[in-house]
Parts: sequence; structure tokens; C-alpha cells
Amino acid sequence: MLGPLRLCAGSRSVPVGPQKPRAMLAHLLLCRNERVSLERLAAELWDRPPRSAVANLRTYASGLRQLLAECGDSGDRLVAHASGYLLRVDPPDLDVCAFESAAEAGRALLGRDDVGAASERLHSALALWHGRPIEDVRPGPDLTARVAQLDEQRLTVTEDLVAARLALAEHVAVTADLRLLVAAHPFRERLRHQLMLALYRSGDAPGALAAYTEMRAALAEHLGIEPGAELARLHQAILRRAPELSLPDRPAPDATVDPPAGAPSPPSTSDGRAPSTSDGLPERGTPPRQLPPAPVAFVGRVEELCAITAACAAAPPGGSAVVVLHGPGGIGKTTLAVRAAHRLADRYPDGQLHVDLHGGAAGLPGLDPAHALGRLLRALGVDAGDVPVEVDEAAARFRSETAGRRLLIVLDGAAGAQQVRPLLPGGAGCAVIVTCRRPMSTLDAVRLRLDRLPDTDGIALIAALAGAQRTAADPAAAGRLVALCDGHPLALRIAGARLAERTDWPLAALADRLGDERDRLDELAADDLAIRSSFRDGYNELADSASRSDREAAALFRALALLRLPQVPAAVAATLVDVPERRAVTLLDRLRDCHLVEAVTPTRFRLHDLLRLYATELADRFDPAPARELAVARALTAYLNTAVAAGRLLRAGQPDTDPGGPVLAALDTLDDAVRWLEVELPGVIAAAGQAAGLSAPVSRLCTLLVPRVTGWLQKCGRWAEAEALAAAVEQAAGNVGDRAAEARVLAVRATLDWHTGRTDAAQARLEGALAIWRQLGDRDGEGLAMQNLGWLYHRVGRVPAAADAIRAGVRLLDGGDPVRLGVALHNLAEVEFELGEYAAACGHLERSLAIRRELVDPVGEGITLVALGRAYSQLGRHDAGLAALDAGLGLCRRTGNREDEWEALLSRSEVHLRVGAVAAARRDVDEALDLVRRAGSRYGEAAATRQRALVLRRDGQDGPARDDARRADRLLAGLTDRRDGVLEAFLGATQVALLDKLAR
Repeated sequence: MLGPLRLCAGSRSVPVGPQKPRAMLAHLLLCRNERVSLERLAAELWDRPPRSAVANLRTYASGLRQLLAECGDSGDRLVAHASGYLLRVDPPDLDVCAFESAAEAGRALLGRDDVGAASERLHSALALWHGRPIEDVRPGPDLTARVAQLDEQRLTVTEDLVAARLALAEHVAVTADLRLLVAAHPFRERLRHQLMLALYRSGDAPGALAAYTEMRAALAEHLGIEPGAELARLHQAILRRAPELSLPDRPAPDATVDPPAGAPSPPSTSDGRAPSTSDGLPERGTPPRQLPPAPVAFVGRVEELCAITAACAAAPPGGSAVVVLHGPGGIGKTTLAVRAAHRLADRYPDGQLHVDLHGGAAGLPGLDPAHALGRLLRALGVDAGDVPVEVDEAAARFRSETAGRRLLIVLDGAAGAQQVRPLLPGGAGCAVIVTCRRPMSTLDAVRLRLDRLPDTDGIALIAALAGAQRTAADPAAAGRLVALCDGHPLALRIAGARLAERTDWPLAALADRLGDERDRLDELAADDLAIRSSFRDGYNELADSASRSDREAAALFRALALLRLPQVPAAVAATLVDVPERRAVTLLDRLRDCHLVEAVTPTRFRLHDLLRLYATELADRFDPAPARELAVARALTAYLNTAVAAGRLLRAGQPDTDPGGPVLAALDTLDDAVRWLEVELPGVIAAAGQAAGLSAPVSRLCTLLVPRVTGWLQKCGRWAEAEALAAAVEQAAGNVGDRAAEARVLAVRATLDWHTGRTDAAQARLEGALAIWRQLGDRDGEGLAMQNLGWLYHRVGRVPAAADAIRAGVRLLDGGDPVRLGVALHNLAEVEFELGEYAAACGHLERSLAIRRELVDPVGEGITLVALGRAYSQLGRHDAGLAALDAGLGLCRRTGNREDEWEALLSRSEVHLRVGAVAAARRDVDEALDLVRRAGSRYGEAAATRQRALVLRRDGQDGPARDDARRADRLLAGLTDRRDGVLEAFLGATQVALLDKLAR
């Protein structure tokens, strides 16, 4: 959690998934071993929790359990309660706990004046950090407060480490770190105190006094107060050069301790100065100091600064350190390079050199290596007439001139490794920081890829440019600005500059202007800065290239903006521009090299928001509208065709027309379908949402996702995704005027309403669907609607009405559509089972099973087999019941049908009890209990706990049985969900009397 949120299994990192489940996991981790209510979680994840918030949380919890299982969890970490969740965490398993433990130990050592050991322990605590806490999670109110608390703990530990290092006489080495920390926390008195002391001990008393004056002025201007007494006393002590400010005598430390940010410092001399290897060499004049001014508004990038510092300190034997900062235009490569160079300047006393190589500048040719070498040599004191003309000779002379010196060289805006290689110094003691759009993988260097700023750093940058008071006055608007700027540093700097110019603007005014996508790129321009310019360079490199492949990549970049997908699989990109998938991967890799797309996996890519807007502009300018429409239709058709094909394998034989046409992947088996949908579901929902508003041939495809895919999602307990997909299908049905599709969507939405307890709304939707089918004169549709109404009546306890409605549906469907008849027969049997008509139920289930097998409907077959197993057992045919339950359970597992899986396990447990197989019954009920807790089903947990009490009682374990019976009694008493009538009829007959006895 001390950086991006990660789950680790050994050395393997397990992706956490979308934003909402990630935020839920973060909240549960920070509230570890504490029950967190559903209301508190909902308030954390949503500004205005939707009606489906609780259902969504249950879905997220189910996904989190699967993630924890991938990390080796046995299934008992995430515990569902009636009112919320509890995540069990052992302290060694969480980096926050490890940090707090190491920090506490370090402070204890510091208190005992064991500063060497304290420094090591405090450094080990800070080394656990990899950025801002949970920086990839959008925090709600509770998380925001906890993140702020962790940041404060980190800063306090950093101050403790600085105190230890000052006691170890590392005042020179720590000064650069302190300057960085003070700039980030200008009102932090302890840091200012440490900076003043470090400067004074380094022989810079004027600098120490200036640091005090600077803080006093800042406090007076912004807060209207004076510095604290301790800082004032230090100021007076420096004025009188008090002897107590000098270091007390102590043994020299055994080893140099790393700076607080986690990067090692180079060795120091006995007086704290960085050593210069130029001692004893001939005088070479005043060392060059060519660095541009340090950036005033600089935030974040702490991890990258640490990595640069560490790389420069760990140069290869006999060689120079080389660090390559690469990333897209405007991402802050130059700003970071200059900031790092100023931070490191004291460590390179023989000079700092800077050359702009123009490799990333539009309209400017890259600086020839010979010219760059001429500038570098002249800066080192070589007469212009002595600078060799040939590149090889000039490079050799440069290596000779730099040998034996400690120089820091910044090569800004490199075009590539070929331009940089001749400019590398010779010998040890030098460091080179290169900025480039490409990683220059052929160069022997440490490479750091810069990406967008986390939200907290983005807000800090806006505050630094526009004023902290303005961001504090409206933090929500500041967060909106960061989101609208996509965390892009250049876009944020432009936004901050515009706010600085317009002091009368509240932050919300600029956020509103940026909210219109059509004008956003126009708004992100100020003076000589424009976000378009930074994107244009990368795009023009491809579009203006002589290479056909580059020009095709540019065309693909424009086309990608046409799709509104969270991620673009290579197969979708291939259909978009009508090329083979392998060719599409090559083009996407080229776009990634130019930082125009981000690779999520080797075959999945993402286009960030601002780049998408830029690509949209380019597509509008260069690609004819008919060509754009054709490309979108081609890609969405293939995507949705594949989803429909997957749905057909899950619920085969649905009464709709096979759309035919291209697909993204050949899905031949049930397992293929489940795997494909598990990966592609977010994209399918987004594709359906976009297709719903397009022309009839494409939008009609959306209607085929109901009830195939939506029904599968509901059986998997993925209600939020089912609702999102149903909304897209509803829009598509209205768009194409497909009344039958509208009726099918009403049935899906009725199920969603029932799931969230809105039974009146569910009944109204089903009655609306019935009216549509009757208007259409569709007998099969009318039969489907009647059986759907019967299903709802059954769920709300109106059993006789349910039987009448479903029987009417069966009469309408008999001899017609077999798919719907199979469903109606199954539901009729469920009602008959609850009425005690077991023989009739068996007959209808056997008929339903035959239909579903003939149609190859694996989801339906699994559901019916489970029901048939119960019915057989009620008739005393326990062996047949177990066989049916075994087969049904297997199909539920293959199709991901979690709801019927745990019901099958509980039912099989009961049959095992009836035949005396107590151990088998215990295994089934334990597994069922684990599943219902993962799914967050309160009724399921109550039923499983009650069943386990019976199993334990039969096993002679009266004490544990009594505990479970009482727990089940409490769960059932607090149950707001209606109990499953069929399951109660099957399990309850043998349970009620015994449970009453046990619970007393």
C-alpha cells in the first residue's frame, strides 16, 4: 500500500482490477481486522451511492476473494457479515505494518543514542515506500484521511532519519535532500531546523540564516505568525556561532548510510565535503555551472528522484553512471532532470554541463554530435581552435578531458542512442542524465519511464502554481482539474498558469471550461505552452515518416480514438484498420514506442484521455466520415459478434437469429466462452454502449446480448455488470425500434429490481413486457412473460399465483419455442416442489432437462440437474439424486454459476446426511459456507450455518453444533432477504425441530 496498491504472491504481482474494487480493498486493508459496514464502504466508493450500491459491493467482494485466492489465501481472510465485511490481515503480510514496526524500532534506537543502528532501521522503513500511499486509488473521505496520516508518518520518520544522519556527520550529503523536503513542506519547522543546522555545519552560516529568514517571511505572509521558539533559538545560536552547534566527538560510522528517500549517498570526507577527484590535477579554471534554473513549482517524483540519486551513486566500476528518463512529450522529463541535477550538483564539484540536443523539438533538426561535443569541450576550457572537427576525434578528446573529473552532464531532448553515445564521458566519477522520448534500450544505462502524476501530486502542482488557498477552498474542483488534465504534468502546468493569470477565477470555472471535450485542448494553452504541441511531435514522427509502417501506425492512432473502450485488444485494433492481428500488434508497439498508447499487456493497449481527444481531432481532419463510420462498425461488429457467440455457448439455442460476420476469436467450447468473457467483459459493455447509438445493423447486435450474456452475469452474481449491459441493450432496442428486444430487456431489468428488493417495480416491468408481447401477437413471447411473472410471484411467496401463471405460460409455449418451454417447465417444477408435489416436479424437470440437453444449454442443464437431484431425493431415490447433483454441480462450476453452485453443495450435503455419509456432508457444507461468504449472501450463510449445525449434531459434536444453531438463529432473525422456498422445503423438513432444540 505504500505506493500503488499491489497484491503479491511470492515474487508475482497480482493485478487488483478496476477502480471501485481497488478502493474497497484499500479501505478494508487500512481498517484491517475491523468490521466495516456496508454504509461506510458505500460512502467511501461513491459521492452519491446508487441504489445498487450494496449489490455492487457484494460483487466487488466476490472478485476480491478470487484475487486473494490467487495469492494463496485459503478463503477465510475476507469475512462477510450481515452489515459489512472484515478483512483478516497478519501484520507481516502488509507493508504498512512492516513500516510502522521498523519505524518504531528506529526511533527507540535513536532515543538510546545508537544513531548508526537507528539510521539503518529508519532507512529500511522508508525503503518500503514506492510512491504515495495507494496512489492508484481514487480515495473517498476515510481513505483521504488515512493517506494523510500515512504521509505524516512517513515525513516524521524521514525527519528522524535526517536527525540520525546529522548525528553521523553527514550534514553535506543530507543538505540536498533537506532542500527538496523543505521545498515540499515549507512550513515544517523541524525540517527547517535540520536544514539550518546542516548548512551551518557545512560552513554555510549565511545560507542557514537565509533559510530562517525565508521561513519567517513565509509564515508572516501566509499564516500571520512567527517561527517557533526552538527555531528562533537555533537562529540566535547561529548568529553567535555557538559552540554547541558543532558535532560532539563520536566514532566514525562503519558505513555510509543511505539518504532518507532510499538512495545511497557517495562517500564524504572527514569534514563532510563531497570528495573531488580533481585534487592534485592541474588547475583548469572555474568549473562550468550550466544547469538551467531549478524549477520553482516541482512536486512529486520522489521515487524517481531516489532512483536517479541511487543510480548516480552506483556507477559501474571504472565507468560513469548514465540515467535515461523517457516518456511522452510534456510528461516532465526535463523538469525532473534539472531538479535532480540541482539536487546532485554538490556531489560533482568539477562542474555541471547541460546541452539541449533538440531531439524532441518540432521543426528543429537534432543537434549533430560533433556540434554537441564542441559545446561540451569549450565549456571544459578547450580553445575553439583545438576542438576536433571529426566526431570520433572530438569524442576521444572529450573522454580525455573528463577523465579524472567529477562532472554531472545533462543531455536534454536526445533523439536516440546514436546521438548520445559519443557524448558519454570517460573514466569514473561522472554522471549523465539523458532525457528522451524513447528508452534507448541499446545504451548501457538505468532507464526510468515517466508517467502521469498521481492525483495527490497533481493537486499539489495546481496548488503550487495557482495558490494553496484556492485549492484548499475547493478541493473537489482541484480533483476535477487533475482528472480532466489526465494527470499530465504539462496540462496541469498550463491549467495552473491560467489560474495564476486569472486570480478572479475559482478553480471550478476552469474545470467547467475543460469539461467540454470539444474545447479542452484549446483551453490547455498558455503563453508558449500548449498540450497539442507535446502530442504533435510524437505523432508527426510517424505521420511524416518515409516508412510506410510508421504512417500506418499514425493511421491506427487516429482510428483508436473512434472507439470508446477502456482498453483495446490487438484483435479489435486489427479489425478497426482491417489488417491481420499480428500486423496490428506491430503497429501498436510502434505507437507505444512513441508514447502515444500505453501497453497494458503485450496484446492490450490503452489510450489516455487527452491523447484520445488529440487523435479524435486528427481523425476528423484527415479521415473521411464514411471511412470512420465503416471502421467503427467493423470493429464493434466483430467485438459484439464474439460476445454473442460466447453467449450462445453459455445459453445455446436462444430464439434469435445468428448474426454471422467477423469475430475476434474462435470460441469452440464452453470453457472458451467463459474465459473470453471474463477478460473482455468491460470492453463488451463499453462496446455495447457505443454501438447502441449507431446505425441499425450495429446496434441490433446489442439486443442479442439479452438474455444470453445478461443471464449468465446474474447467475455469476455480477449484478452491476448485468445492469450496465442491460442499459446499453435498452437504448439499442429503442434506437432500432425492436419491440421484442424491449420486452426482453424489461424481463432482465425486472430481475435486477427483484435482486435489490424493488418487487413492485419488477412486477410493473414484467407486466409491461407481457403487454408488448400481446401487442406483437407473439404467442411464445406471451408465454415467456407469463412464466416470468410466475417466477416473480414464487420469489415473493405467492406460490398458488405462481403456479397458475407458469402453467398458463407452459400452455402457450407447448409446441412452440423449446428454449422458453424448457425454462417454464423448470420453474413450474420448482413451484410444485414447494407445494409438495414431488412426482409432478420430477416429471417436469426431466422434460426440461431433455430439452436443454438437446439444445446444448449448459447453464440451464446445470440448474435443472440440481433441482432434479433434490426432487429425486424427496422421492427416496437418493442415489439418483446424488448423481444428478454431482453432474449439476460440475456444470455450475464450469459456467461460473456461483448461485446454484452453493445451493447444489447444500443440497448434496443434505442427501449425504440422509444416506449416513456424514463426512461427505461436512465437506459439502463447509465448501458451501465458504462460497456464500465470498458471494456475500446473507440468506446463504444462514442456511449453510444451519445445515452445518445438523451435520455436526449427527457427528456427535453437540457443542459446536449448538454454537452454529444459535448463530444460524441470529442470522435468520436479522434476515431482510426472503428465504429460498425450494431450498427451505428441501432442508427445513429435518431441521426445524432439531434446531429449535439446539438453539435453546
